[in-house]
Amino acid sequence: MIKKIAATHKKTSAQVIVRWHIQSGFIAIPGSSNPKHIVENYDVWDFSLTDEEMAEIAKLNTGKRYENW
Repeated sequence: MIKKIAATHKKTSAQVIVRWHIQSGFIAIPGSSNPKHIVENYDVWDFSLTDEEMAEIAKLNTGKRYENW
């Protein structure tokens, strides 16, 4: 489903996920040591997810948190 949304917007799956976090009001701090991915992670300001796309992504929530700190 994420890949389908990404293809619709001509973005990567990672960009869709970062955009979802931003539109949801969360702070997104993606990290990478790959220069291409760093640029990609910032390139999320030229599109918006629809309300339907936001809802579809929100349904993926399992209630589990994954932290390394």
